[in-house]
Amino acid sequence: MTFKKQILYWCVAVSAIIVSCSQNQQKQTDEPLFVNDLLAKTASIVYEQEMYVPEEYFFFKSIDFPSLVSKLKNKTTKKEIIAYLPFSDIPFSAEDIQDKFLEDFHLDQMTTMLFDEDWELDTAQFLMRKKVNSYSLVRSYLRQDAYRGEVQTKSIVARYDFSKTGTQIPSKENCTLLAKDVAYEVSLLNADNPEFLENIQVKRLADILVKKALCGNTESYSFSFRDSLLPKTLDEVSNLLGKEVTCYEEENTATGGVDTICVDKDIDVGEIGGVAFIEDWYLNESTMEIIKEVKGIAPVRVFYHNDGQDTQTQLVKSIPFVMYLKNHDKGK
Repeated sequence: MTFKKQILYWCVAVSAIIVSCSQNQQKQTDEPLFVNDLLAKTASIVYEQEMYVPEEYFFFKSIDFPSLVSKLKNKTTKKEIIAYLPFSDIPFSAEDIQDKFLEDFHLDQMTTMLFDEDWELDTAQFLMRKKVNSYSLVRSYLRQDAYRGEVQTKSIVARYDFSKTGTQIPSKENCTLLAKDVAYEVSLLNADNPEFLENIQVKRLADILVKKALCGNTESYSFSFRDSLLPKTLDEVSNLLGKEVTCYEEENTATGGVDTICVDKDIDVGEIGGVAFIEDWYLNESTMEIIKEVKGIAPVRVFYHNDGQDTQTQLVKSIPFVMYLKNHDKGK
């Protein structure tokens, strides 16, 4: 066999391996290459996260947010770190610090953070990395409106940037653990600020998660009740993603009998309207950079449902299951 033919056969064999589902069982090496399947070198996303979890959302978990905010205030007023004006690279002046952190600062009104992150997801190895480029403190308060009375209002207090000072792959060394198993949802639907999602391919991300769950080599578990760690069957996963058969009876006017009619509903990837994460959060006490170690990822399904007892359908949101990443088997 000639050398050129050998090369040709080798390329064909590699192509066949790549397109098969077995790409998820990539041969391990000491330092396997991380391949981001979100197409772009990095997929950037901006999202708002409520830092206080209501009791009814027992499956979510946050950090000690007042403590973090107090540290930010202390370091900002002492000028140990730089705070920036919202959505800009303009540093706070002394007057800005006085106004935002001393004269008009209310700890109980600091309820939300706005994150700007880069996401990388390697589905073959099933690893995910996040880089927090910046985060902003968001104040929530009641504002008096001349026509509408008291209006719930949100405004950004300050932005903290780590795009240049932080490393591309953040290290946990010399960092403080903020909390383990932080659990929260990131919506992939944002009609008010569509630009927040313009650098991430939402449909592709949803398709990746659905295919990964159905491929058969990654176990799925309950997101809400994570202590049990009972893996779900592929049929259960399919049903939770919306695959179902609905049957009803209809009178046959020709025969006078009753026919049973069944309608198959397949999985609709378009129903994936968000993703939920389980992560360990770390804090660089010197720079106040937050490092997120992703442990689990889950699709968030948003769909209309009719229980058969009501003619009206209801909009339902569910987190059908969670998949733990390769380096965090069963959430460890």
